[in-house]
Amino acid sequence: MRPVALALALLAVSGSACTPPPATTAAASATAYPPAVLSGDGELHCDISASKNGRQTLVIVSGGGLEFDAAVSPIVDGTVTTRSPEKGGVYRFTSHLAGPAKGKLPGVGEVDLDELETKVAVEMNRYSQPQGRGTALTFSSSDMSRRGIYVEFVGRAHAPGGQRYAFHVNLGAPSDGSGRVVPADDNERSRMMEKAVYIRAPTTTVVVTTTVEKQP
Repeated sequence: MRPVALALALLAVSGSACTPPPATTAAASATAYPPAVLSGDGELHCDISASKNGRQTLVIVSGGGLEFDAAVSPIVDGTVTTRSPEKGGVYRFTSHLAGPAKGKLPGVGEVDLDELETKVAVEMNRYSQPQGRGTALTFSSSDMSRRGIYVEFVGRAHAPGGQRYAFHVNLGAPSDGSGRVVPADDNERSRMMEKAVYIRAPTTTVVVTTTVEKQP
């Protein structure tokens, strides 16, 4: 028998030439869908301090995006830098979810928030501090730097049906709003003790859905 014919005969006997790949189990068949990117206009209310839980509420007034109303932890690492009312300053802080909270996603409806991490950095071109250094300062949206604002919410949520979502929300430069910040002392760079702010700003929400395929 010629070599080629012999090789074909051996493949036919072993079945290796036509053996299908192993079947994929339902547990391993997880499909990650492309992210949904939602744009809208939102209103954020944030009232938080270094000593007790605060509250953050984000409402979408037009377009799409994640809405939520959540109790958040005290300020984790807040700082306030105050150069002078005429020269401005900057404040930064992070916080996280402090308890069960509800949210709403377009096309999904009500969801439960499992995680919510907040990161904020706001640069002020100017501010008002009538009682002098170390006291409460106030500002309006027009006092905030158009390019020196970073407001981020990152977390996870699940729907009543079991679907799970990861989300990332960013706010742009505010069109309206005001705020109040209380530093711990009169140093140029101080710990942040309290902060209350309202802003209306464009929002971008990125949502990723992951589900497990079920066998028919």
